[in-house]
Amino acid sequence: MTINDILNLYNTVNEKLYTASVAEAFFLIRKMIKEINDWGMSVEMDEYSSTYQQMLSYKLLNPQQIGASQSTIYNQLIFNLFMLTMRAKDAFLLRHSNQLEYEGQRLLATNPNFFFNDIVMGFDKITPMLETLHKASNNDIGDTELSNTDYWNDLMTEYQKALSPLFTNILLRNTLSDEELDIVKNIINSDDVLLDARCIAISALTISVLRFFDAKKVNIILSFAEHDNNMLRQRALVGIVLIIAKYGYMIEYEEHIKNRITFLCKNEDLVKELSTIVFQIVRTTETGKLSKQISEEIMPELIKISPIIQDNLEDMNFDEDSEKIKPRIENILDRIDFSDKINDFTELQMSGSDVFAGTFANMKNFPFFGFIENWLLPFDKKNPYVRRLFDQKASLAESVTTNPMMCNSDKFSFSLNMLQLPDNQLTAVEFAMKEEKEQLDEMIKEMRQTNKLSDIQQISNHYILDLYRFYTYFPRHNDFENPLTNVLNLFKSKMFDAIFASTDDKRKIADYYYQYNHYPQAIEVYKQILDAPEQDFETYRNIAYSYQQVGDYVNAVNYYIIAEGLDGNKIWYLRRLAFCYRQLGEIHKAVDCYEKILDNNKEDFKVMFRQAICYIELRQYDDALSLLYKINYLKPDYPRIKFVLTLCLLYCGKIEQASQLSKSNEEQFTEIRDFVLAGHIALVEKNRQVALEHYKKAIAMAKDLKGFLEEYYRDVDILFRNGVTKDTIELVLEVVLIDKFR
Repeated sequence: MTINDILNLYNTVNEKLYTASVAEAFFLIRKMIKEINDWGMSVEMDEYSSTYQQMLSYKLLNPQQIGASQSTIYNQLIFNLFMLTMRAKDAFLLRHSNQLEYEGQRLLATNPNFFFNDIVMGFDKITPMLETLHKASNNDIGDTELSNTDYWNDLMTEYQKALSPLFTNILLRNTLSDEELDIVKNIINSDDVLLDARCIAISALTISVLRFFDAKKVNIILSFAEHDNNMLRQRALVGIVLIIAKYGYMIEYEEHIKNRITFLCKNEDLVKELSTIVFQIVRTTETGKLSKQISEEIMPELIKISPIIQDNLEDMNFDEDSEKIKPRIENILDRIDFSDKINDFTELQMSGSDVFAGTFANMKNFPFFGFIENWLLPFDKKNPYVRRLFDQKASLAESVTTNPMMCNSDKFSFSLNMLQLPDNQLTAVEFAMKEEKEQLDEMIKEMRQTNKLSDIQQISNHYILDLYRFYTYFPRHNDFENPLTNVLNLFKSKMFDAIFASTDDKRKIADYYYQYNHYPQAIEVYKQILDAPEQDFETYRNIAYSYQQVGDYVNAVNYYIIAEGLDGNKIWYLRRLAFCYRQLGEIHKAVDCYEKILDNNKEDFKVMFRQAICYIELRQYDDALSLLYKINYLKPDYPRIKFVLTLCLLYCGKIEQASQLSKSNEEQFTEIRDFVLAGHIALVEKNRQVALEHYKKAIAMAKDLKGFLEEYYRDVDILFRNGVTKDTIELVLEVVLIDKFR
């Protein structure tokens, strides 16, 4: 078997177990175990098989006596089978996978102390070293040390040697002993340990569980779900969401964890925080598209004006009083319309979008990012990698630390980049950041007033963006499954109901999916709340639009009709219904919808135009011409009106009028269809030379041959009806093609 074979088999087994096709699952699990030739797992399988047979026999003979104890035994059996399947998959990957985590596990198998070092020689030595570092971080650093490169290199090396063993040993080991788990829990709980290390321990537990489920590690994460420290609590809650999104189907059968999560979610404030986290994770699904938009649309404009700004700022003395310099800078920016160009970027920022992902993607090449744990560190100006910068530039430290738009990873990227700059450039950046901070403070104030930003939301969002950067930009990110995408499956297990039990909570999650265009997921969650009393029109409207977006127009129509009955905005629904009816081929119903809209607004040219198209599809050409002539007279610049009018004239056999209109509009031809239509008219008029000229211009515009041929043959029936033979059509096409490809 290949790795893909074993992964597909693993997924199939999980599906069989979850859908109660247990006998089939047994057969497939044995197939997996045979592949890895593990005698111990085979013995376990025999035991589980025997237990299941006994359960079936008991159920067969005593159908009325199935109680809670039998359900508990069954759930435990299914969970054990899930775990056995995971262990079999993991054993196969450990032998054959080149992914980073399995490479690390093979090193550990060869030498259990491989990831310890000269200052942390064992698991029990991690805590004392972290406590020592915590004390050292509070010490003042003298002027001599500030400029001593060797001093900082030694400090960074010591820091990394203390942090890496903690993170790596938690990450790579599928299970830890009870003693080791106590050490990890105590580290996270201890105020005498660097907050960096405490946070990193939670991240390591989370990523480790996402590779290999371990109930004991999950319980540690759960124990920090209500911790007083916001940083630790938000990391734990993000971990819980990601774990449930991936393993919800398993956790249903693990009574202790399921009950613990259910109990935690009786805390309404905690559920609100989980809901916010789900929203923030769902929002990361737009980051790739957003980065592309910024890099292709916004940044090129800013790059164009960058030299102008630089030339104007070259002679400026940044040591002057900022109030004297500020008006001169504002005057420069106003002259080049900088405010307008940056407006789109600011609006994206205000919406909470991840606007910096693409910008900082190219700043992840520092040695700092060679360590996985550093991608997930909380930002701290006392971190030895950046402290040298901020001990010299206090105002810069304040600007970076308090910036809510930059996640921890990007703050490190920015700071490490600043360390490469000469002093004069660094001073200019410090001044710019100081001025920007005033505007940023105003933005933050506005966002807090509209409840778009709180300290807790900021902490969780920064951590989620750190995770996004790791799973997207880490050099070997393809070695890891991105757990953020699993949030789109969160609703598929019963654990979703345990967390988001109320209708309002479910509606929020559905709205998040809907807002970011995940329509299949939105449909499924909206459907869960349709039976709730007093449903508002928005739920039906959103589910209808979602069905429309996935191409299920029958359901879209049904839900639009329900929503229309609850809402007063009938025009909005008539437009959507008309679209759906057209897609379903029910053109007469679409025409009726457009007629009702026009009764309300007789000068709605867009509706008139679409109704005319419907009449053309129904071959009611006189009705179509009446509308098209009206639009052409009242609004002659309406997009594509002359093309459609010409086409309609050709359809109804008014060749001379179609020809005159086409010739009068020839200078405005911009699309392939314009030239093809003109060619068709000329062909009907038996003017083959003119037809060839138009066809040649059309094929020259086409991206590929297929696109041209689709347009050429689109209205071939009209040519037949007007006396053009098939031989003529094929002959003309041959001439066009040979001229193009000779």
